[in-house]
Amino acid sequence: MAVSTNVSFILSSVLAITTLAASQTFKLQLSESKEMTILGGGVSSLFFMFLLTAVGNLEGILMGKGFELQLVPEVAFALIVSLVVAGSIHRVSITCCLIFSLVILYFMNSISQKTYGLSESAAPVKVEKKKRR
Repeated sequence: MAVSTNVSFILSSVLAITTLAASQTFKLQLSESKEMTILGGGVSSLFFMFLLTAVGNLEGILMGKGFELQLVPEVAFALIVSLVVAGSIHRVSITCCLIFSLVILYFMNSISQKTYGLSESAAPVKVEKKKRR
């Protein structure tokens, strides 16, 4: 079920804040064992996904419908913030967050290309040349 950009911005912002609050609330438990530090990186990568969605929706609201996220300002900002959140949990969580966030970014890009990209099934136009006599 698709929602409007405004509703998506509100939902992703609330989920990002909730994920941030949960990761900071359970910081001690997430840093106790190896498995929990990996889970801390996973939670931080979910924060990355929600934050990137919120930033993209905010730019869509402010800049217009056709605005696209760029790698350097928006994605890098969301990635750095999520790595800082992961670093507040444990050092190993930073590496896990980076790996999981890159995987999430790959799948977000592929879904976006399938939804909004040009169709590859369009047949190429063949131009016939006139013969000289």
